[in-house]
Amino acid sequence: MGMAEVKKLYSEYIAQVQELESKKKIGDGLFGMGKKISDDPCHDAFAEKLEAELKSFGSGSPSSAEIREVLGYIYHVPSELNESLSAYWMMNAVHGFTTELIGMLDKTDAEELMHQYEKDVPKRQRFPVQKQVFSALKKAAK
Repeated sequence: MGMAEVKKLYSEYIAQVQELESKKKIGDGLFGMGKKISDDPCHDAFAEKLEAELKSFGSGSPSSAEIREVLGYIYHVPSELNESLSAYWMMNAVHGFTTELIGMLDKTDAEELMHQYEKDVPKRQRFPVQKQVFSALKKAAK
């Protein structure tokens, strides 16, 4: 369990969203007609699977370096794959699942992640969950 599973979850999720977008009709979601991509169950399924994976990963006593690698990936992916808004919002929302793992980081790894987070998620673009994550990283880096 760990990085390989997290990457697999993300690649499967992104592929599902891209498929939905490729099949989208021009008027879908407008005026309550058709199906909106953001309403597809793949988003909730991704969040549930990722939350379970992170809990399982955390219970396996990973090293601080392993945690830094997984969290770094989760935090960085939305900044690279922001062309799909429905996936972008979900990939940012799931940052909230990482706060328990942040507490398992050593000071050096927490500080590295904090600096990466500042680059990937600029302060002016942070949602409340991202503010909480940054605060937890800052606290762990002290």
